[in-house]
Amino acid sequence: MTHPVGSPPSPRQRNQNPCFFLSYARTPSPVDERGGADDPNKLVDDFHRELCEHILHLTDHDAQAPPGFMDRQLGVGAEWELNLKKALSVCQVFVPVYTTRFFTRDWCGKEWDAFARRQAEQRRTRPYTVNAIVPVLWLSPTHLTLPPVVQAVQFAHPDLGEHYLKNGLYGLRKEGRTVRYRRAVWGIAQTIVTVAQQARLDPCDTALFDNLRNVFEEGS
Repeated sequence: MTHPVGSPPSPRQRNQNPCFFLSYARTPSPVDERGGADDPNKLVDDFHRELCEHILHLTDHDAQAPPGFMDRQLGVGAEWELNLKKALSVCQVFVPVYTTRFFTRDWCGKEWDAFARRQAEQRRTRPYTVNAIVPVLWLSPTHLTLPPVVQAVQFAHPDLGEHYLKNGLYGLRKEGRTVRYRRAVWGIAQTIVTVAQQARLDPCDTALFDNLRNVFEEGS
């Protein structure tokens, strides 16, 4: 559901829209010698599910749909690009998952561009709107090369703990640091809700997302 700029949604409509949009790059599945394959994206799925659970407790989202959008929710035959644009036009917070692969994927750069356009549109009438991009470190920053457009967005939230900032969520999981992982996810969920409440982005028309660009390639 989209709304023209300048026509704010009702509280009920806000409670139906996703609180956040999870932007990530899928990791390809390695096939083992027996022809089987593990799902390397399961940990991202788990992270999305945990965020959604926390946000349902932190907000009054009606849960008719998950409070966080992730493209793996789309069914077979769904109009993939159209559904992504609809979600980007109504979500409150953009949550990019920083991996090496994320910054090399064309559509990830276009999702960033779409949300940046929406924020810029709102700033024309609300010059003091806060930045509603909440990055997530999946890997240690030492493994990441941030494009210029990304470098302007703060990712080092000290309240998420030094171990998160050093290892990322994937590193914490793989090292068995479950308590620190859960603490970081809880902190990210609280940050998403706080930013959503402060930014209060109005939905936009998906026409704003015509001719999206991969902004990760710009200025590099």
